[in-house]
Parts: sequence; structure tokens; C-alpha cells
Amino acid sequence: MDGSAGGKSFRASESQRLDAFVDAAFAFAVSLLIIGGAEPLRSFDDLALALARIPAFAFGFGLIVLFWLAHRNWSNISPVRSGWTTALSLAVVFAVLVFVFPLRLLAETATYYISAGALPGGQLMSSLADLRWTYVIYGIAFACLAGLNTALYAQAARALREGDPVARRKTRQWTMTWAIATGTGLLSALIAATPLLGVAPWLPGVAYNLIPVGVVAVTLRRRRTG
Repeated sequence: MDGSAGGKSFRASESQRLDAFVDAAFAFAVSLLIIGGAEPLRSFDDLALALARIPAFAFGFGLIVLFWLAHRNWSNISPVRSGWTTALSLAVVFAVLVFVFPLRLLAETATYYISAGALPGGQLMSSLADLRWTYVIYGIAFACLAGLNTALYAQAARALREGDPVARRKTRQWTMTWAIATGTGLLSALIAATPLLGVAPWLPGVAYNLIPVGVVAVTLRRRRTG
């Protein structure tokens, strides 16, 4: 039996096991998002309350899926696996399981205010200090997850230096996107920690709109400079 072929098969198997573990962790994070607001249903009112939480759950679910897709995409394009990328992937698992808790709080609070109180969530924040620290924790957790994705895609870009130029360009674009997301999460946490929160409590959340704006701006600048 060819030793090199056996080694490649072993590495592929190890990569598949790691990816399966990461996938399971994201699935568990989604279950935590549900369990965090789940209560035994004893009446129709309980059912109505559970259904009213669907918009907040959809928001949180979409964001967790976004991070999962980022890791899956990296797994598909990365030609090299190492102890470093394994450590980064495990860090992603840890970070997403922490991220889910402030995500649920902010998702339900946001849907409550957007719906003018029609949806549940108004009782989750009892003071401005609660909102401040939730925003700070969420922003740091978001920045950590985005930063880990930045590091993973940067590793893939380095590994693709001699590979397909199209794949290398896409990988660099993803690295830039997640770097912008990392900075935005830190900016949101910083805004929440300042007196600006008392004037505009919505500002740390709105700050995340800078991500698509930043990505478009950098992309257009690259196209102009060739």
C-alpha cells in the first residue's frame, strides 16, 4: 500500500471528523437558542407566546447559520489542514456556544422594540446598564467569531499562493469581509461602553450595517485600482 496515499486518506478522515464536530456544535448552538426561551406548554396562551418568539429565533438562527456557512466554505476551499487550523476551528466551537446567549437576549429585545411591544422580550432588560453590557458582550463575541474566520481564510489564502488564482482572489475577499466584520463588532462594543448609548440605545445595533457598506466600498476601490 502506498504510504503517501494512506497518509492523505488519514488526513482527510481527520478533517472530516473535525468538520463533523464543528457542524454538531453549531447545531447544538441552535438548540440552545430554542431552549433559552423554551417553557413547557400548558395552555394555548403558552403556545401563542412560543409562536411569538419565532421572529427572534429566526434572526438568531440566520446569524448562526451565517457563521456555520463561513466555516463550511473555508473547509471546502482550504487545501491545507494543520494543528493551527484545528485550534482555530475548536475556538470557533467555543466562541459560538458563548455567542448564542447574548444573541438570544438581543434578538428578543430587538424584536420587542421593532414590534412596538407586540412581541415578547421587554422584560429581558431591566436597565440601561443591562443593555450596555449585553451589547458589549455580544460585540466582543461577534468580533471573536469574525476574527477566527478572518484567521482561517487568511491561512487558506496563504496556502493558495501557488494555486488557482480565482480561488485565491475569492479567499482574499472573504478574509477582507471577515476582517471588516471583526472591526465592526469591536466598534459596536465600544459605542455601547460610552455615554452614546444613553442618547441612542439603537446605535450599537445599527453599527453592524457598516459591514456590507465596508465590503462594497473596499471592493469598488479594488476594482478601480485594478
